[in-house]
Amino acid sequence: MTIPAAKVRTLCTPAEVAIVRASRKPELEQLSQAEVKRMAVRARKLVDKWKDLGRSQSRTVTRKVGAGAVEANTAIKAEIFRDALSNFEAKLAKFEGKVGGKTKPKTKPKKVRAVDHRASRAAVRKGMSAVEDLLNISKRKK
Repeated sequence: MTIPAAKVRTLCTPAEVAIVRASRKPELEQLSQAEVKRMAVRARKLVDKWKDLGRSQSRTVTRKVGAGAVEANTAIKAEIFRDALSNFEAKLAKFEGKVGGKTKPKTKPKKVRAVDHRASRAAVRKGMSAVEDLLNISKRKK
């Protein structure tokens, strides 16, 4: 359930409002992949913050009265940032599914990459040993 923008503005700080606004269309469509990742990290932190704060409030009320209920605004803020995070994650999934409008290129299996890497390193070592042999020969002649 999407919380109306007016309610978001009354509950959240300007920085939090900016994150929520970025998670909604049309601004979400204009963000680059790096920006979406950065915003998703910030949204995740806010989700965790408000979820933990809600738990803390619930425990405090439970200790005093006996029945813990989360403060209404805390629960709404947690919902706002869960919604924002899900929007960012959906956008990231779209980015990761495509690279430049095309599907991701298949990479070589790890086993093949390791064989190629070992072969290239062996060639470098062989070249280095040849140079070392030449240097040693020239030292012996002197």
